[in-house]
Amino acid sequence: MNPLLKKSLAEFVGVTIFLAAITAGANNGLKPFTVGLALALMVLITGGVSGGHLNPAVSLFFYARKEINLGTMLAYVGAQLAGAFAGASLGALLTGTTNKSFIASGGTIAPMAIAGEVVATAGLVWIIGTLVQNKLGNLIPFAVGAWIVTAASFTSTGAQANPAVTFGLMVQGSWPTSFGGPLVLAQIAGVLVAIVLLIVFAPKAKKAVVRKK
Repeated sequence: MNPLLKKSLAEFVGVTIFLAAITAGANNGLKPFTVGLALALMVLITGGVSGGHLNPAVSLFFYARKEINLGTMLAYVGAQLAGAFAGASLGALLTGTTNKSFIASGGTIAPMAIAGEVVATAGLVWIIGTLVQNKLGNLIPFAVGAWIVTAASFTSTGAQANPAVTFGLMVQGSWPTSFGGPLVLAQIAGVLVAIVLLIVFAPKAKKAVVRKK
């Protein structure tokens, strides 16, 4: 199998299962934990194949770091959005759950939802970038799962932090399509915030000690 096709397929399957867990999961106090666990497991499973991005914002971040090329990023994003469609459709077929908790009065999206997505996405990418910088990539699956559980507890959107998730929830019919643009822009803003944080807090390179002969 073509290497890029194999990686893209891993992204598709991972996002499909993750979105199914979101859309078909019971809306109770345990949902943030089950969603976080599903994400951690999918990143762990697909990490050795594609890097386990499962998120256009994460793929954009690694493209900005020049760790993947434009073609790979576009292939990943396409696979992630296709997986979001498949996962949301599967979740709707299983249970048809919906969640409109962050719709403000009048049917417009609440400012706190926009702010929440900036924070959730910035935190997610900052964590990933920090672990990569410190050569602790093996901790990423558990760290991102823990962050999503944490961020879901204080954001009105449930910490989507992922354009593919936003797209999938619109496909399912959970939220109006008009919400997609503002949320995705907030997520992209979160990536930019994270890049700034990574630059500001980047570990200083150790100077090589030159021994005199």
